[in-house]
Amino acid sequence: MKARGIVIVDYLIEDDAGFRGAAEEQDKLEAAINSIVSDNKRVVFHQVDLKERRGDRTMDISKMKFRHS
Repeated sequence: MKARGIVIVDYLIEDDAGFRGAAEEQDKLEAAINSIVSDNKRVVFHQVDLKERRGDRTMDISKMKFRHS
């Protein structure tokens, strides 16, 4: 069986921190995910990406749809 775990983390980066603040948070997130999956033989792939978001609405990940390219 194959399974995919999805986690959403929304950040509020202060304007004075800008892209550097976002990069610092991405580094922290990557380190945290790496520590979770590094010794787990069941994990065959993982990826971390941090993108800008707009608006204040949160997401319901159970309703998300993903495209396969």
